[in-house]
Amino acid sequence: MAIEDWDLNLFTSDPTLLERASDEEYERAAAALERIADPRRLRLLHALSLGEDTAQRAALWAGLEQSYAERELAALALSGVVERRESPRGPLYQPRDGHLVVELHVALAHGREGLAERHPRLLRRRQRVTVRGRRAG
Repeated sequence: MAIEDWDLNLFTSDPTLLERASDEEYERAAAALERIADPRRLRLLHALSLGEDTAQRAALWAGLEQSYAERELAALALSGVVERRESPRGPLYQPRDGHLVVELHVALAHGREGLAERHPRLLRRRQRVTVRGRRAG
């Protein structure tokens, strides 16, 4: 019996990602994209993807006004996009999970490429292999 050997990476290591999702899951995915779909929010989240930080330092790295960063990070914490914890220096923020960071970097990759450029392929099928790892003839 032969099995299909797929390149496993962040996008294909979960076999359920290759199946059609429920309508509710598509709605939640669209809502997740909407929560960060603002250039200034993306800049803040990019700053935080480099490590947990204060709103002031994230604003400085992102080239944004401190008051904007404080307001937006508080809103993003309330919506569950980032986590907030108190420290002696003030509130510290970090992305809630790795999916958000991947989402951000994929969006940035698209922002850096032109529409006519060739984009990486997510799935590449290899030759059939047997269960023992030998190529099928």
